[in-house]
Amino acid sequence: MEKSVDVTTTSVENSVETSVETNESNNNIRHTSIKYISEGVGWIGSVLVLIPYVAPLNKTIDFILNTLGASGLFIVCLTSKQHQSVIINAAWIIGGIYKYYS
Repeated sequence: MEKSVDVTTTSVENSVETSVETNESNNNIRHTSIKYISEGVGWIGSVLVLIPYVAPLNKTIDFILNTLGASGLFIVCLTSKQHQSVIINAAWIIGGIYKYYS
């Protein structure tokens, strides 16, 4: 009887180890996906902020591009815990809104 208990215990332990490994693998994939999405948002934000400096645009388009771009940079800085950049991008968003409506 002891041998069947040992076999069952070993089987349960293997099942638990496999489940833990699967969860860790899923977490790594999820973390990597979020990282790449965040990086993409940051790059798009950078391009959106730079476009108004190289192209003559009206006030509304300039406002939209700067606000969306700064928001993208704000998100990537927030997710990567770059607090100084979060503050400057929040100020950029607020300044853009103030400039547009004043």
